Amino acid sequence: MSRRRTYRDLIETELETMPLMGLFVVLIPMLLLSAVFLQISVIDLNLPEETAAELDRQREQLALTVEIGDEAFIVSAKGVGSRTIPRDGEDARDRLLGELAGIHENHPRNRAVTIVSRPETRYEDIILVMDVSREAGLPHASLLGKEL
Repeated sequence: MSRRRTYRDLIETELETMPLMGLFVVLIPMLLLSAVFLQISVIDLNLPEETAAELDRQREQLALTVEIGDEAFIVSAKGVGSRTIPRDGEDARDRLLGELAGIHENHPRNRAVTIVSRPETRYEDIILVMDVSREAGLPHASLLGKEL
């Protein structure tokens, strides 16, 4: 009786891994070099609260708002009035900083500002107002959307 030959009996060679290792030696450094590493930062943002107690407390406070318009920043607060700062000059950022810092000096307990923007307002403009308000001593920024 003859023994039937199987596929295992026919092939008894070792697997050559050298070409695969060579591929990995080239591929892994290329993937690492082509990877993009991003630095991610966090911007603290507070949404306005709508509870009745919070609304009563806000009525007693300053209620400082900065509206981002197409041609001007409109800074308004309860008891202070409304001031328009044109955005056409290079010193618009400094004038906004001076205005917010002056309001913060007169009302040191207030550390909040509400930024009012429209849907077409650029992201960079919102971040600019947030940075300026933080420099002026108003670290708690809330964002409010305004429809046309």
